[in-house]
Amino acid sequence: MPTTMKTLLYVDDDPNDRLLAETACERARVSFLLKTMDSGVDAFRYLSGSGAYADRAAHPLPDLIFLDLKMPEIDGFEVLRWARNRAETRTTPVAIYSASLIPEDIAKAYSLGANYFITKPSSLTVLLEIFRAADKCLADSWNGEALAPFSTLEMVKGSSSSVV
Repeated sequence: MPTTMKTLLYVDDDPNDRLLAETACERARVSFLLKTMDSGVDAFRYLSGSGAYADRAAHPLPDLIFLDLKMPEIDGFEVLRWARNRAETRTTPVAIYSASLIPEDIAKAYSLGANYFITKPSSLTVLLEIFRAADKCLADSWNGEALAPFSTLEMVKGSSSSVV
């Protein structure tokens, strides 16, 4: 495995969603390394390089994080807040990847420093497109525009613009 391979960390407590992400990445033939975590607790351990994740050659810091919100013990908001307060992950792009459409969740995610808020799709075709877009972002030395079409716009502070 080349040391220059980009890494996407996918954090979700739902085993079916993790399996869908793995399947989509295989089908999309992405060039990044997908690392999956099943909890916010494991995300903390991975991102901090503690315990089983101490070997950074085997467990590199991610170049992009997909983070579910609704998880037991430590939710996605806590992981995001923690990541934004650490020098190693402060600038790592984070996409909240959630089934939530609650405006308060979207606003809170952006206020904590999320770069994107992507609603989990019901279509495998759209899921493949999302992971292809993530691959493009990572392959282009961070071209975040590829993920932008999948992201819910920030709806905070009385914005005068509206989506029709």
